[in-house]
Amino acid sequence: MSYVDQELSIEDMLADPIVQTLMRYDGISASDVRHTIEQVNQNRAQKAEAALPGTHHHNRLHWGAPHGNTSRLRHNAA
Repeated sequence: MSYVDQELSIEDMLADPIVQTLMRYDGISASDVRHTIEQVNQNRAQKAEAALPGTHHHNRLHWGAPHGNTSRLRHNAA
């Protein structure tokens, strides 16, 4: 058995007959996958840009009540 020390590109994976069969079964098209990858790349770029020094980026999430009320769930991400 031989192992290949090379990663496939997204296009190579999408062209694979087994992947195509699984995607068809799941009702997902190659364009759906490409679109999702593009969205992830855009979100990562936006987060990286927001984290640059000098930008006003708030990284605290608040769920539930305002700070004074502790009876509801609140999460402060560090």
